[in-house]
Amino acid sequence: MQQQDTIPFEPEAQRSLSRQWGALIGGRARAADLLRANGVRTLVRDSWHRAARAQVNPDLVAAPLVLDDDALYRVHEQTDWLSAAHDAISRHQRTFAGDGHILALFDDDGRMLHAEGDAGALEGLGALNFRPGGHWAETAVGTNGPGTALATGVPTHIIGHEHFCETLHGWHCAAVPIRDPATARIVGVIDISGFRDHAHPHTLNLALALGVAIEQTLAARDVERRFAILQRFTELSARYPGDGVLAMDRSGHVLGASPNLAPELATALATLVKKAPEGLAREDGVPVMIGDRRVAQWFPVLHGRHVLGGCFVLQCHTLPRGTEGIPFKPGDVRVYARRFFEAGAKELGRLSVQIDPAVYDAMQAYHWPGNVRELRHVIRRVLQASSGVVRVQDLPHVVREAFAGGSDAHSSAIDAEDARMMEVVRDSRTMAEAATKLGITRSTLYRRMERFGLKPKRVLGRE
Repeated sequence: MQQQDTIPFEPEAQRSLSRQWGALIGGRARAADLLRANGVRTLVRDSWHRAARAQVNPDLVAAPLVLDDDALYRVHEQTDWLSAAHDAISRHQRTFAGDGHILALFDDDGRMLHAEGDAGALEGLGALNFRPGGHWAETAVGTNGPGTALATGVPTHIIGHEHFCETLHGWHCAAVPIRDPATARIVGVIDISGFRDHAHPHTLNLALALGVAIEQTLAARDVERRFAILQRFTELSARYPGDGVLAMDRSGHVLGASPNLAPELATALATLVKKAPEGLAREDGVPVMIGDRRVAQWFPVLHGRHVLGGCFVLQCHTLPRGTEGIPFKPGDVRVYARRFFEAGAKELGRLSVQIDPAVYDAMQAYHWPGNVRELRHVIRRVLQASSGVVRVQDLPHVVREAFAGGSDAHSSAIDAEDARMMEVVRDSRTMAEAATKLGITRSTLYRRMERFGLKPKRVLGRE
């Protein structure tokens, strides 16, 4: 009988395991009894116990097939690490001895995504649904290399009768978890499987080497991705010189921060990303709430459909009032407006800008439901549309009307731009289509429509 934690390669060890399996699992022993099995490795004994508690049928003839060709294609598109794994494997292809073995990749749910290798092994294992689309989590098929590696988070070699299901007793599988270097989270498994008689201690070592190669490829790729995020940080810092800009990767690691950004805000945003890395938007300018009052805008860095990380932009002006959701107090609008006109002129490369004093009166007369954010946005648009002195007639219709105390028949460049926007929205089937036609993001389109007092569903019957 083999030592309890020695991998049972030898025929005598397998015969001993066969007797234990027949008496306990084949004999339908209680799950608790499996923990007291003699001559069975601790890792395997614990896995048998988990499989029995999950009510896995030891007479199962094949794994569930959970992904058809279309679903498999979609999962490939969504699995960010898979292309890096293929690259790493191709560079070490000569290392893999394929005789009687196959090499397979699984996602973190235990679903096989890819398999290659010996034709005979592919055919034999394929009959058990050990093929792309098959589900090999422990909860589905009990003790097996990939499923147990996922359940334990450690490299795992399962030989013959150590498998929970009898139909797998003629095989062995050496599996190694793959971890995302940025998050340390297990994203999948690499596995080498083959006929039980071909099992060898070197098989797990080979799987370990390939796993390291994949993780090193992912780490090198992450260096390039962090550089792309820092490039976006530099760009946004120049575009919003008065604001705080925070760069971080998808795991919530801060890569760069403006000096004027309070550390507690950086910590709060990093926590948000760590809690929901998969929920990061793929659109520029999406607002993100920090607590009850602060709002940051999110600017992602993308690779295809995958969010690599990105930057948050926050207003960091020292004036304490007029923040999002808090009304301006008398006189505040003039102070903010002057500051925004100065900052906007500098951003557009102008040495100075002339403002008709009546402009400040008009801005003070308007109620600014969007507070600081709306005021700053309007001033940027006014400056972009005006090349000389900024006058009341350059302001949006709603501001002029509030100043005039009634209707205002004049039309500014901003009004014409907004009228065109509404025409495009009405002629589009969806808000996404309208935003594409206008060359802006959908979130930006939503915000602009708010100035008309309209919600998208009041304009369109469906989204």
